[in-house]
Amino acid sequence: MQHGGNITRYQREWGWSREEMVDFSANLNPLGPPVSVMQAIQQALPRIVDYPDPLGQDVLSALAKKWALPESHFLLGNGAAELIFLAMRLIRPRRVATVAPAFREYEQAARVEGAEIVRVPLTAETGFAVEPEPLMRVLHEVDMLVLANPNNPTGRCVEPAILDRLLAAAKEMDKWLLVDEAFLDFLPDDETRSLISQVPVADKLVVIRSLTKFFAIPGIRIGYVAAAEQAIPKMRELQIPWSVNTLAQAAAAAGLADADFQRSTIEWLQIEREYLAQRLRDKGYRVVPSDANFLLVQRDDVEIGKWWPKLAAKGLFVRDCRSFAGLDGTYFRIAVRTRAENQRLLDALE
Repeated sequence: MQHGGNITRYQREWGWSREEMVDFSANLNPLGPPVSVMQAIQQALPRIVDYPDPLGQDVLSALAKKWALPESHFLLGNGAAELIFLAMRLIRPRRVATVAPAFREYEQAARVEGAEIVRVPLTAETGFAVEPEPLMRVLHEVDMLVLANPNNPTGRCVEPAILDRLLAAAKEMDKWLLVDEAFLDFLPDDETRSLISQVPVADKLVVIRSLTKFFAIPGIRIGYVAAAEQAIPKMRELQIPWSVNTLAQAAAAAGLADADFQRSTIEWLQIEREYLAQRLRDKGYRVVPSDANFLLVQRDDVEIGKWWPKLAAKGLFVRDCRSFAGLDGTYFRIAVRTRAENQRLLDALE
């Protein structure tokens, strides 16, 4: 099982209707999609008879306003995954360093371009925190360092001082730094933590963002990359034409303008994540401290290969973490859902 969120498979194999099941395996905002996004999709439906805007001008304008940068620093993509592969295709690094555990597409995209992978292990003893010294050492040996902030599946953010230090070192050594900020918009201090403001002064910095997780629209796929102005046209040349469809563009523009939904999500998450984490700890589970909308959970007597089918039989689907480098069958990952859904999982774990 390489990914969560495989609803079609869950329904086919377990017979649940979509309304009966609760998918904890995909890290999506249970409060969405917001009304503004659904209305924008409905209003855009008549336009599917035309080709989509190849640049996504409405979304680019919204991003330029949000980040106070020229539109020329941004490129839309068919989800963050496409942009990860596109960045690797542009850069074609020979050696790529990434932490482990981490999102497997970093390594997959690098290997497609023939790169060698150097893994820097994160340890349970430190709560899977990213520490600077191992990364500083490996930076001398590679062409590119890839980090997620927050990391998936741990949910941990890289401390701002560490990230600044790594960026300064990468610039000094003339190395590429790719930072995946797919879940950073769930944090109240998103804009101060993000490295997007640094792309005008860091030629080899690439920042990737998702717009599908926060707004709960993974079925229509949209994300964006922020990079130096000279890198964006090169990436666009490598990209499949009309990569982002009309409905996705309409949804993204509406979501970016919906400040009320963004604020309510962040306020909800601060409360519900702590509630779920504490209840799990009360039941004897170890919960990695998370800054994101999901939790990495561990217990020595868990055998996820046996537990997963038992939870699935109750209509509950969690993320089996054995496909993440460095994690074994005692780990699973769960999205933070609504209170009623979280309680249903907690009851099942009894």
